[in-house]
Amino acid sequence: MVSAHLFAGFAILALAQALPLQSKNAVQSGPGFTAIQPGSYFVEFHSEPAGPNCDKEHAAFAEQIRMAGLVMNTRNTFKRLFNGVAIDLPNTGCLEQIASLPMVKRTWPMQMRTRSVAIPSSNVAPNLLFAHQYTGVEKAHAELGLDGSGIKVGVIDTGVDYMHPDLGGCWKTPGCPFQYGSDFVGNGYDSGTTPRPRPGPDPRDTCDGHGTHVTGIIAAHGSKIRGVAPGVTLGVYRIFGCPGNGTGQAADDVILKALEAAHEDRMDVINMSFGGGSGWSEDPLSVAASRLVSDGIVMVASTGNAGANGLYTSGSPGLGVGVINVASFENWMITSLSIDVVGTKNNVSIVHSSPGNSKIRFVFRTPTQVIAPVDGSGSIEGCASYTERFTGKILLVKRGSCTFVEKAAFAQSAGAVGVMVYNFESELMSPTSVGANVTIPLVVIKGDDGQAILSELNFGRVTITATNRTMSAPNPAGGQISHFSSWGPDPELYLSPAVGAPGGNIFSTFPLALGGYTSLSGTSMASPYVAGMAALILQAKSKRISVDEVRRLILESARPVVDANSTALLSPLRQGSGLANIWDAISALATIDPPQLSLNYTELGAQSSPDVDSAASEGLDDVTIVKRARALALVRPVSQWPGQVVRTLTLRNTSPTNFLTCTMTNLPASAVSSFMANGSFTATPRIWPESNSTTAVARDTQPQAFVEGPVLPIRVAPGDTQRISVRIIAPSGLSQSDKWFYSGYLRFNLLWDDQVGTAQSLHVPYMGYLGDYTKLDILSSPDEGLPFVSVRGSTDAIADDDHLLIDAAHRLSVHYRLEHPTRLLKMQLVDEMNAPQGYLPYGYLEYLGRNYQGSSSHYSNSTINGTLYHDTDLTKPFATAPGTYRVRIDALRPLRNPSDPEGFQTWISPKFVLDSVSLVKNATADKLEVGDSVNYGEY
Repeated sequence: MVSAHLFAGFAILALAQALPLQSKNAVQSGPGFTAIQPGSYFVEFHSEPAGPNCDKEHAAFAEQIRMAGLVMNTRNTFKRLFNGVAIDLPNTGCLEQIASLPMVKRTWPMQMRTRSVAIPSSNVAPNLLFAHQYTGVEKAHAELGLDGSGIKVGVIDTGVDYMHPDLGGCWKTPGCPFQYGSDFVGNGYDSGTTPRPRPGPDPRDTCDGHGTHVTGIIAAHGSKIRGVAPGVTLGVYRIFGCPGNGTGQAADDVILKALEAAHEDRMDVINMSFGGGSGWSEDPLSVAASRLVSDGIVMVASTGNAGANGLYTSGSPGLGVGVINVASFENWMITSLSIDVVGTKNNVSIVHSSPGNSKIRFVFRTPTQVIAPVDGSGSIEGCASYTERFTGKILLVKRGSCTFVEKAAFAQSAGAVGVMVYNFESELMSPTSVGANVTIPLVVIKGDDGQAILSELNFGRVTITATNRTMSAPNPAGGQISHFSSWGPDPELYLSPAVGAPGGNIFSTFPLALGGYTSLSGTSMASPYVAGMAALILQAKSKRISVDEVRRLILESARPVVDANSTALLSPLRQGSGLANIWDAISALATIDPPQLSLNYTELGAQSSPDVDSAASEGLDDVTIVKRARALALVRPVSQWPGQVVRTLTLRNTSPTNFLTCTMTNLPASAVSSFMANGSFTATPRIWPESNSTTAVARDTQPQAFVEGPVLPIRVAPGDTQRISVRIIAPSGLSQSDKWFYSGYLRFNLLWDDQVGTAQSLHVPYMGYLGDYTKLDILSSPDEGLPFVSVRGSTDAIADDDHLLIDAAHRLSVHYRLEHPTRLLKMQLVDEMNAPQGYLPYGYLEYLGRNYQGSSSHYSNSTINGTLYHDTDLTKPFATAPGTYRVRIDALRPLRNPSDPEGFQTWISPKFVLDSVSLVKNATADKLEVGDSVNYGEY
């Protein structure tokens, strides 16, 4: 399998390299596994998209289906980004016949993507105007007059409330910002439960709000909200229905249809604030996004909100080649909706969270009494029925012991009209109080504000009013990475995310029916910020600039921030190139290619030299060997030393009149690992150097980098280029056995010889794996108790020589955990001689992400139900015979060739005997019961 990273310059990017035919069931997926829509498939034809043979192949396919008498529904046809069709098959047994048609290149199942769940940030909503001060947007607006005019930006999302006055209040009328777009689904659509789209006349969103919020960040131009590029022309392509219809998912063919429409409408920039899929660049939507990049469209995507799950959590389509996937930074100023508290002794204004149910707003325009009663259990937490009535009052309760829904329900039953929950700490969090019978609003307030109200109640009556009045306060976390922002790298050691932007606590537009404005947090909010920046660059350069140049300017002008948990800069696996700054991007008079360096892996002692070999022969450890290699490199440059790599970059002076001089500074960043010193896995990455360590880390034990070749400073003529070779040396303060990703930033200090002495700096992040990446285990350590085989419904592992049976009531489950993504996972039954007998259901899976730590995603399951498969497509089932078997799991190690048996990590179960196998009718993988399906968790 050739990595999709190699295809960026090719005329065609095949859409499907990610899933085989076997996934015919609706499988709930995790970050590495996407839900599959049963009975629905993509069929890809051989010719290139938009080529001369497309129409012929489509016609020939339709004719052959008619002649064969196959029952098939064509959902969508594609000729622009992908040459093929999306189909529904009532009889999935016909799939093999369709796959054998001469024009068919490949078939694969229909994946479903879950809408990105933005995190309600409590209406502690930093106004965009404050963020603009720190990202250069305000300066670009004021001093350069940039607003994105003449640039077309597509938003693929939940639609938009185009009647919002801050967004224009219009649809496709002269002078209206909304000139393009369509509804592809309708309000009632959900690919998991109501999969047939019923598009409306336009993509107006009055029920969700995600797309309206995203659009406001890009292009709002009102009194409350001013977007990054308020003058752009917009195209809105709705791919999600209203929430509450089911799973909140959209099928890939709907998303691809929207991408094709945006491509046909000639969008200059497309924003995709959604994610999921495999977390591989080979994921179908990642490849589609790459195709759009190659066709000259700037593609921007959110990197994901799975930061709590650690490394390898960046999702597709953001991992497509050339796509700018964006991390989230916290905003600097909090502009929030307020509560005015009036007491006997003191009056104060406090901030509150967004309501637990966005459809039930916390609004009290006249003074309403607040009380803090105890519940029936004697607690102030409100987790039991009250013995009194509190008609018309607002209850103040303490957070804890039960859900927000329960607190609201008990208060409502006692006649209360609202609930304020005070937190444990002096910060806000986002509650959820959506319940079938809950009709009163609930919000969270800070812990110290709750205590202040309790104190005031000791002196007498307390009332509150809550309107749409806002108040502002500094955000202590401003400028830091958001806790939810996902980590890289991608499974093939490419750096992710690309860059960061404000996404934590963003106050933006919302559907008028849902209040008009709200604060949300997520990389979904950071992505449109960068999309707006791309529009400003295109306007500033009169669109005479390539997609690659736009990406380079955004990345290289970004400013890396310090890791709050370390003494070094934050790892680029969390922040990418750093916090984007549009003023620096537009003002840049130089570029560097490539803008990021992925070093693959650096194995200490991998290369040999007499001096280093002698160090090894002396019994010295890896640290000493690397220190000796570093000393040797300083006096005698060599193309490769142990623990070292050399990369060549091209510096271009874009000034037409002035010479450029350049020096380089190495800025080490924190190293991260998913494993503790004792070898156990950790979802929260281990950091080095640690900020709370009592032992200072010597700078010379951190990553080193220096320029080889020309003597510094480097001098570059106007409009000319200079190749620069940089030697990067892995940190000597770390052990290979701890599986570290080391990193840093090359800061290029640039000075021009003009009259004012213009000075600028560009940053290029680098990242590498310390050790042999190709030897990493995929499956969890046996110490974690996985993998194992059990009788379905039991967590007790079977023992050697257990006698078992398979029938309608008895199945076996195979439990396993992936601690690293894998290109290929095979699960087979083998006989006593370890000879394969057949694949299990879901026994041949490609491009998988790792398992997360949540209860529903900690491990995955397959089943032994009496059906095996002869082929890797899992289309040729046969019954399992009674006999003696083992389960064999083969997981391909990173960067290894699937055709090399030595490239797999293998686990073999204890031996067991199937005394009898009695299949119920149609008990194949096509008819798996709920307990048989693979449990991959949530994204």
